[in-house]
Amino acid sequence: MGQARQRGTREERIAQSQSAEQAASRSLSSSEIMEFQKKIELQFLDKLASLSEDELKIFYSTVFDLIDMYVTGYQFGVRIYLVLDNSVIQSFKHRDSQRARGILALAFIAFCRFVKDWSNRETYLAVSPAAIYEHLGRPSTTTDTRIDAAINELREYFSECDLPIATVGFSDRAELKRNLDAIAADDTYLTSYFKGIDATDWKRDLSTPLGVKLPLAIANEYIPNNLPLKYFKPWYVKFVLIGRIEKLIAKQSQHNKDAMPITGGKLTNLLSLMNDFSKKGMLRGLGDIDMLQLCDITSQYQQVPNHVMLGQTFDEKLAETLFERMSFFETKSVEFGRPDTKKQLQKVTDFLCSKPFTEENVRTEEILYRIKKFNQVLTSVIFAARKLRDAV
Repeated sequence: MGQARQRGTREERIAQSQSAEQAASRSLSSSEIMEFQKKIELQFLDKLASLSEDELKIFYSTVFDLIDMYVTGYQFGVRIYLVLDNSVIQSFKHRDSQRARGILALAFIAFCRFVKDWSNRETYLAVSPAAIYEHLGRPSTTTDTRIDAAINELREYFSECDLPIATVGFSDRAELKRNLDAIAADDTYLTSYFKGIDATDWKRDLSTPLGVKLPLAIANEYIPNNLPLKYFKPWYVKFVLIGRIEKLIAKQSQHNKDAMPITGGKLTNLLSLMNDFSKKGMLRGLGDIDMLQLCDITSQYQQVPNHVMLGQTFDEKLAETLFERMSFFETKSVEFGRPDTKKQLQKVTDFLCSKPFTEENVRTEEILYRIKKFNQVLTSVIFAARKLRDAV
Protein backbone atom coordinates (compact mmCIF):
# COMPACT_ATOMS: atom_id res chain seq x y z
CA MET A 1 0.00 0.00 0.00
CA GLY A 2 1.24 3.48 -0.81
CA GLN A 3 0.45 6.27 1.60
CA ALA A 4 1.05 10.01 1.58
CA ARG A 5 0.46 12.08 4.67
CA GLN A 6 0.31 15.76 5.46
CA ARG A 7 -0.01 17.35 8.87
CA GLY A 8 -0.14 21.11 9.13
CA THR A 9 2.27 21.85 11.97
CA ARG A 10 3.49 25.41 12.49
CA GLU A 11 7.09 24.43 11.71
CA GLU A 12 6.16 22.78 8.41
CA ARG A 13 4.10 25.78 7.34
CA ILE A 14 6.90 28.20 8.14
CA ALA A 15 9.19 26.09 5.95
CA GLN A 16 6.67 26.42 3.10
CA SER A 17 6.26 30.18 3.49
CA GLN A 18 9.30 31.31 1.50
CA SER A 19 7.28 31.47 -1.71
CA ALA A 20 4.04 32.52 -0.04
CA GLU A 21 4.43 36.28 -0.49
CA GLN A 22 5.22 35.94 -4.20
CA ALA A 23 2.35 33.49 -4.78
CA ALA A 24 -0.22 35.63 -3.01
CA SER A 25 1.05 39.19 -3.49
CA ARG A 26 -2.14 40.14 -5.32
CA SER A 27 -4.44 38.94 -2.54
CA LEU A 28 -4.34 42.05 -0.29
CA SER A 29 -3.89 45.61 -1.43
CA SER A 30 -1.94 48.15 0.63
CA SER A 31 -5.14 50.18 1.13
CA GLU A 32 -6.93 47.13 2.51
CA ILE A 33 -4.06 46.44 4.90
CA MET A 34 -4.13 50.05 6.14
CA GLU A 35 -7.90 49.86 6.62
CA PHE A 36 -7.64 46.59 8.56
CA GLN A 37 -4.80 48.00 10.68
CA LYS A 38 -6.95 50.96 11.72
CA LYS A 39 -9.69 48.54 12.79
CA ILE A 40 -7.27 46.57 14.96
CA GLU A 41 -5.86 49.73 16.53
CA LEU A 42 -9.33 51.03 17.29
CA GLN A 43 -10.55 47.72 18.72
CA PHE A 44 -7.49 46.51 20.64
CA LEU A 45 -4.93 49.25 21.40
CA ASP A 46 -6.42 50.49 24.69
CA LYS A 47 -7.25 46.98 25.85
CA LEU A 48 -3.76 45.69 25.14
CA ALA A 49 -2.25 48.69 26.92
CA SER A 50 -3.91 47.45 30.13
CA LEU A 51 -2.08 44.11 29.99
CA SER A 52 1.21 43.22 31.64
CA GLU A 53 4.12 41.87 29.61
CA ASP A 54 3.29 38.27 30.55
CA GLU A 55 -0.36 38.83 29.68
CA LEU A 56 0.61 40.26 26.29
CA LYS A 57 2.62 37.10 25.60
CA ILE A 58 -0.38 34.93 26.51
CA PHE A 59 -2.61 37.04 24.27
CA TYR A 60 -0.25 36.84 21.30
CA SER A 61 0.49 33.11 21.58
CA THR A 62 -3.22 32.31 21.99
CA VAL A 63 -4.12 34.27 18.85
CA PHE A 64 -1.62 32.33 16.79
CA ASP A 65 -2.48 28.96 18.31
CA LEU A 66 -6.00 29.59 17.03
CA ILE A 67 -4.68 30.72 13.65
CA ASP A 68 -2.60 27.53 13.40
CA MET A 69 -5.75 25.45 13.63
CA TYR A 70 -7.47 27.72 11.13
CA VAL A 71 -4.75 27.09 8.53
CA THR A 72 -5.61 23.40 8.56
CA GLY A 73 -9.25 24.16 7.79
CA TYR A 74 -8.29 26.70 5.13
CA GLN A 75 -6.40 23.98 3.25
CA PHE A 76 -9.71 22.25 2.50
CA GLY A 77 -10.84 25.11 0.24
CA VAL A 78 -14.41 25.04 1.62
CA ARG A 79 -16.38 27.09 4.12
CA ILE A 80 -15.25 26.78 7.71
CA TYR A 81 -17.25 26.32 10.92
CA LEU A 82 -15.41 27.22 14.13
CA VAL A 83 -17.10 24.91 16.64
CA LEU A 84 -17.05 26.43 20.13
CA ASP A 85 -15.93 24.32 23.06
CA ASN A 86 -17.30 25.04 26.52
CA SER A 87 -13.89 26.39 27.60
CA VAL A 88 -14.24 29.18 25.02
CA ILE A 89 -17.84 29.87 26.02
CA GLN A 90 -16.86 30.05 29.71
CA SER A 91 -14.04 32.48 28.91
CA PHE A 92 -16.53 34.86 27.31
CA LYS A 93 -19.10 34.33 30.04
CA HIS A 94 -16.63 35.25 32.80
CA ARG A 95 -14.29 37.61 30.96
CA ASP A 96 -15.34 40.65 33.02
CA SER A 97 -14.89 38.93 36.39
CA GLN A 98 -11.90 36.64 35.75
CA ARG A 99 -8.87 38.38 34.27
CA ALA A 100 -7.20 35.24 32.86
CA ARG A 101 -10.36 34.30 30.99
CA GLY A 102 -10.74 37.87 29.81
CA ILE A 103 -7.34 37.71 28.12
CA LEU A 104 -8.29 34.46 26.35
CA ALA A 105 -11.58 35.98 25.21
CA LEU A 106 -9.73 39.05 23.90
CA ALA A 107 -7.35 36.77 21.99
CA PHE A 108 -10.29 34.93 20.46
CA ILE A 109 -11.84 38.24 19.36
CA ALA A 110 -8.52 39.19 17.73
CA PHE A 111 -8.44 35.82 15.98
CA CYS A 112 -11.97 36.46 14.70
CA ARG A 113 -10.81 39.85 13.42
CA PHE A 114 -8.15 38.02 11.41
CA VAL A 115 -10.80 35.63 10.06
CA LYS A 116 -13.23 38.42 9.26
CA ASP A 117 -10.83 40.82 7.50
CA TRP A 118 -7.68 38.98 6.55
CA SER A 119 -8.96 35.58 5.47
CA ASN A 120 -10.91 35.19 2.24
CA ARG A 121 -12.68 32.00 3.32
CA GLU A 122 -16.37 31.96 4.29
CA THR A 123 -16.28 31.29 8.03
CA TYR A 124 -18.84 30.90 10.82
CA LEU A 125 -18.81 30.43 14.57
CA ALA A 126 -20.79 27.30 15.39
CA VAL A 127 -22.48 25.90 18.48
CA SER A 128 -23.45 22.27 18.98
CA PRO A 129 -26.18 20.73 21.17
CA ALA A 130 -23.51 19.44 23.57
CA ALA A 131 -22.08 22.93 24.05
CA ILE A 132 -25.55 24.26 24.85
CA TYR A 133 -26.17 21.27 27.17
CA GLU A 134 -23.06 22.15 29.16
CA HIS A 135 -23.87 25.85 29.10
CA LEU A 136 -27.30 25.07 30.57
CA GLY A 137 -25.66 23.14 33.41
CA ARG A 138 -26.37 19.65 32.02
CA PRO A 139 -30.09 19.50 32.84
CA SER A 140 -31.98 16.20 32.70
CA THR A 141 -34.78 18.14 31.04
CA THR A 142 -35.27 21.73 29.98
CA THR A 143 -37.84 24.20 28.74
CA ASP A 144 -38.23 26.29 25.60
CA THR A 145 -37.69 29.42 27.69
CA ARG A 146 -34.33 28.20 29.01
CA ILE A 147 -33.24 27.13 25.54
CA ASP A 148 -34.11 30.52 24.05
CA ALA A 149 -32.31 32.29 26.90
CA ALA A 150 -29.18 30.16 26.41
CA ILE A 151 -29.05 30.86 22.67
CA ASN A 152 -29.53 34.59 23.25
CA GLU A 153 -26.73 34.55 25.85
CA LEU A 154 -24.36 32.92 23.39
CA ARG A 155 -25.22 35.47 20.72
CA GLU A 156 -24.50 38.25 23.19
CA TYR A 157 -21.21 36.71 24.39
CA PHE A 158 -19.82 36.44 20.86
CA SER A 159 -21.31 39.57 19.30
CA GLU A 160 -17.94 41.36 19.45
CA CYS A 161 -16.40 38.58 17.31
CA ASP A 162 -18.41 39.95 14.37
CA LEU A 163 -18.78 36.55 12.70
CA PRO A 164 -22.10 34.90 11.82
CA ILE A 165 -23.15 32.16 14.22
CA ALA A 166 -24.37 28.84 12.83
CA THR A 167 -25.71 25.74 14.53
CA VAL A 168 -24.36 22.23 14.20
CA GLY A 169 -26.70 19.27 14.61
CA PHE A 170 -29.96 21.20 14.82
CA SER A 171 -31.92 23.71 12.79
CA ASP A 172 -34.68 24.74 15.19
CA ARG A 173 -35.62 24.71 18.85
CA ALA A 174 -37.58 21.44 18.63
CA GLU A 175 -34.63 19.57 17.11
CA LEU A 176 -32.27 21.09 19.68
CA LYS A 177 -34.58 19.98 22.50
CA ARG A 178 -34.60 16.42 21.16
CA ASN A 179 -30.81 16.47 21.05
CA LEU A 180 -30.58 17.84 24.58
CA ASP A 181 -32.85 15.04 25.82
CA ALA A 182 -30.70 12.51 23.94
CA ILE A 183 -27.49 13.93 25.46
CA ALA A 184 -29.01 13.80 28.94
CA ALA A 185 -29.88 10.12 28.41
CA ASP A 186 -26.35 9.39 27.16
CA ASP A 187 -24.94 11.30 30.13
CA THR A 188 -26.76 9.00 32.55
CA TYR A 189 -25.77 5.87 30.64
CA LEU A 190 -22.13 6.82 30.18
CA THR A 191 -21.69 7.95 33.79
CA SER A 192 -22.72 4.47 34.89
CA TYR A 193 -20.65 2.80 32.16
CA PHE A 194 -17.47 4.72 33.00
CA LYS A 195 -17.91 4.02 36.71
CA GLY A 196 -18.32 0.32 35.91
CA ILE A 197 -15.07 0.34 33.94
CA ASP A 198 -13.22 2.11 36.74
CA ALA A 199 -14.55 -0.41 39.28
CA THR A 200 -13.49 -3.44 37.21
CA ASP A 201 -10.38 -5.42 38.10
CA TRP A 202 -8.14 -4.99 35.04
CA LYS A 203 -5.20 -7.06 36.25
CA ARG A 204 -4.34 -9.39 33.37
CA ASP A 205 -1.66 -11.91 32.56
CA LEU A 206 -0.43 -10.49 29.26
CA SER A 207 1.95 -13.31 28.40
CA THR A 208 1.29 -15.31 25.22
CA PRO A 209 3.31 -18.04 23.45
CA LEU A 210 4.44 -15.45 20.91
CA GLY A 211 5.12 -12.51 23.20
CA VAL A 212 2.86 -10.02 24.98
CA LYS A 213 -0.83 -9.37 24.47
CA LEU A 214 -1.54 -5.71 23.93
CA PRO A 215 -3.84 -3.96 26.43
CA LEU A 216 -5.27 -2.10 23.43
CA ALA A 217 -6.48 -5.41 21.94
CA ILE A 218 -8.09 -6.44 25.24
CA ALA A 219 -9.86 -3.10 25.50
CA ASN A 220 -11.07 -3.31 21.92
CA GLU A 221 -12.58 -6.75 22.54
CA TYR A 222 -14.25 -5.60 25.77
CA ILE A 223 -16.14 -2.57 24.41
CA PRO A 224 -18.98 -3.43 21.99
CA ASN A 225 -19.21 -1.59 18.69
CA ASN A 226 -22.88 -0.78 19.15
CA LEU A 227 -23.11 1.04 22.49
CA PRO A 228 -26.79 2.07 22.92
CA LEU A 229 -26.26 5.82 22.58
CA LYS A 230 -28.80 8.37 21.40
CA TYR A 231 -26.60 11.36 20.55
CA PHE A 232 -22.93 10.46 20.73
CA LYS A 233 -21.39 8.29 18.02
CA PRO A 234 -20.55 4.82 19.39
CA TRP A 235 -17.27 4.64 17.43
CA TYR A 236 -15.86 7.76 19.11
CA VAL A 237 -17.08 6.76 22.56
CA LYS A 238 -15.48 3.34 22.09
CA PHE A 239 -12.32 5.10 20.93
CA VAL A 240 -12.20 7.05 24.21
CA LEU A 241 -13.10 4.05 26.37
CA ILE A 242 -10.37 1.92 24.80
CA GLY A 243 -7.80 4.51 25.87
CA ARG A 244 -9.19 4.49 29.40
CA ILE A 245 -9.17 0.69 29.70
CA GLU A 246 -5.69 0.39 28.20
CA LYS A 247 -4.35 2.74 30.86
CA LEU A 248 -6.08 0.76 33.63
CA ILE A 249 -4.71 -2.54 32.33
CA ALA A 250 -1.20 -1.09 32.06
CA LYS A 251 -1.39 0.25 35.61
CA GLN A 252 -2.75 -2.93 37.17
CA SER A 253 -0.78 -5.52 35.16
CA GLN A 254 2.79 -4.85 36.23
CA HIS A 255 3.23 -8.18 38.08
CA ASN A 256 4.88 -10.26 35.33
CA LYS A 257 8.27 -8.79 34.42
CA ASP A 258 8.42 -11.05 31.37
CA ALA A 259 5.14 -9.69 30.01
CA MET A 260 5.04 -6.01 30.89
CA PRO A 261 2.26 -3.93 29.29
CA ILE A 262 2.96 -2.30 25.94
CA THR A 263 0.76 0.74 25.50
CA GLY A 264 -0.26 2.78 22.50
CA GLY A 265 0.94 6.20 21.46
CA LYS A 266 0.19 9.75 22.50
CA LEU A 267 -3.39 9.79 21.21
CA THR A 268 -4.40 6.77 23.29
CA ASN A 269 -2.92 8.37 26.39
CA LEU A 270 -4.73 11.64 25.72
CA LEU A 271 -8.03 9.79 25.26
CA SER A 272 -7.53 8.07 28.61
CA LEU A 273 -7.39 11.51 30.25
CA MET A 274 -10.38 12.98 28.44
CA ASN A 275 -13.01 12.09 31.04
CA ASP A 276 -13.01 12.16 34.82
CA PHE A 277 -15.49 12.63 37.63
CA SER A 278 -16.32 15.73 39.65
CA LYS A 279 -16.53 15.63 43.44
CA LYS A 280 -20.28 15.24 43.00
CA GLY A 281 -19.79 12.20 40.77
CA MET A 282 -20.63 13.90 37.48
CA LEU A 283 -18.83 12.58 34.41
CA ARG A 284 -16.78 15.40 32.91
CA GLY A 285 -15.61 15.61 29.31
CA LEU A 286 -18.80 14.84 27.37
CA GLY A 287 -18.26 18.04 25.42
CA ASP A 288 -14.76 16.85 24.56
CA ILE A 289 -16.16 13.68 23.00
CA ASP A 290 -18.57 15.83 21.02
CA MET A 291 -15.71 18.02 19.78
CA LEU A 292 -13.76 14.94 18.75
CA GLN A 293 -16.63 13.43 16.76
CA LEU A 294 -17.51 16.74 15.10
CA CYS A 295 -14.02 18.11 14.44
CA ASP A 296 -11.97 15.05 13.52
CA ILE A 297 -9.93 16.49 10.62
CA THR A 298 -8.58 13.11 9.48
CA SER A 299 -12.10 11.74 9.11
CA GLN A 300 -13.44 14.89 7.46
CA TYR A 301 -10.67 14.87 4.85
CA GLN A 302 -11.51 11.30 3.85
CA GLN A 303 -15.16 12.26 3.35
CA VAL A 304 -14.37 15.08 0.86
CA PRO A 305 -16.75 17.53 2.59
CA ASN A 306 -18.35 20.74 1.31
CA HIS A 307 -17.44 22.35 4.64
CA VAL A 308 -14.98 21.70 7.47
CA MET A 309 -15.53 21.92 11.22
CA LEU A 310 -12.65 23.08 13.39
CA GLY A 311 -12.66 22.67 17.17
CA GLN A 312 -12.07 25.89 19.11
CA THR A 313 -10.83 25.24 22.63
CA PHE A 314 -8.65 26.67 25.39
CA ASP A 315 -8.36 23.22 26.99
CA GLU A 316 -4.76 22.11 26.33
CA LYS A 317 -5.46 18.35 26.50
CA LEU A 318 -8.42 18.62 24.13
CA ALA A 319 -6.36 20.78 21.77
CA GLU A 320 -3.61 18.13 21.77
CA THR A 321 -6.17 15.40 21.13
CA LEU A 322 -7.67 17.26 18.18
CA PHE A 323 -4.17 17.90 16.83
CA GLU A 324 -3.47 14.16 16.83
CA ARG A 325 -6.44 13.82 14.45
CA MET A 326 -5.30 16.53 12.05
CA SER A 327 -3.51 14.47 9.40
CA PHE A 328 -4.47 14.25 5.73
CA PHE A 329 -4.10 10.82 4.13
CA GLU A 330 -4.17 9.67 0.53
CA THR A 331 -3.73 5.94 -0.13
CA LYS A 332 -3.39 3.49 -2.99
CA SER A 333 -3.39 -0.27 -2.54
CA VAL A 334 -2.46 -3.36 -4.52
CA GLU A 335 -4.34 -6.66 -4.70
CA PHE A 336 -1.81 -9.32 -5.61
CA GLY A 337 -2.75 -12.34 -7.71
CA ARG A 338 -4.99 -10.37 -10.06
CA PRO A 339 -4.41 -10.00 -13.83
CA ASP A 340 -3.92 -6.23 -13.42
CA THR A 341 -1.47 -6.42 -10.49
CA LYS A 342 1.30 -4.89 -12.61
CA LYS A 343 -0.91 -1.93 -13.51
CA GLN A 344 -1.86 -1.50 -9.85
CA LEU A 345 1.81 -1.44 -8.87
CA GLN A 346 2.49 1.20 -11.50
CA LYS A 347 -0.37 3.34 -10.18
CA VAL A 348 1.04 3.12 -6.64
CA THR A 349 4.49 4.06 -7.94
CA ASP A 350 3.05 7.02 -9.86
CA PHE A 351 1.09 8.05 -6.78
CA LEU A 352 4.14 7.99 -4.51
CA CYS A 353 6.07 10.10 -7.02
CA SER A 354 3.23 12.58 -7.45
CA LYS A 355 2.30 15.57 -5.29
CA PRO A 356 -1.11 14.59 -3.87
CA PHE A 357 -1.45 17.74 -1.76
CA THR A 358 -0.70 20.33 -4.45
CA GLU A 359 -4.00 22.19 -4.03
CA GLU A 360 -3.69 22.19 -0.23
CA ASN A 361 -0.17 23.59 -0.47
CA VAL A 362 -1.27 26.39 -2.80
CA ARG A 363 -3.98 27.35 -0.32
CA THR A 364 -1.46 27.20 2.50
CA GLU A 365 0.79 29.66 0.69
CA GLU A 366 -2.17 32.00 0.23
CA ILE A 367 -3.15 32.01 3.91
CA LEU A 368 0.48 32.22 5.07
CA TYR A 369 0.86 35.48 3.21
CA ARG A 370 -2.26 36.83 4.91
CA ILE A 371 -1.02 35.63 8.30
CA LYS A 372 2.32 37.34 7.72
CA LYS A 373 0.66 40.68 7.02
CA PHE A 374 -1.72 40.28 9.97
CA ASN A 375 1.20 39.42 12.25
CA GLN A 376 3.05 42.57 11.17
CA VAL A 377 0.03 44.70 11.99
CA LEU A 378 -0.79 42.99 15.29
CA THR A 379 2.84 43.19 16.39
CA SER A 380 2.96 46.92 15.65
CA VAL A 381 -0.22 47.44 17.69
CA ILE A 382 1.26 45.47 20.59
CA PHE A 383 4.40 47.67 20.48
CA ALA A 384 2.20 50.76 20.48
CA ALA A 385 0.23 49.35 23.43
CA ARG A 386 3.47 48.81 25.36
CA LYS A 387 4.47 52.44 24.83
CA LEU A 388 1.02 53.62 25.88
CA ARG A 389 1.14 51.44 28.99
CA ASP A 390 4.65 52.45 30.01
CA ALA A 391 3.95 56.15 29.49
CA VAL A 392 1.35 56.12 32.26
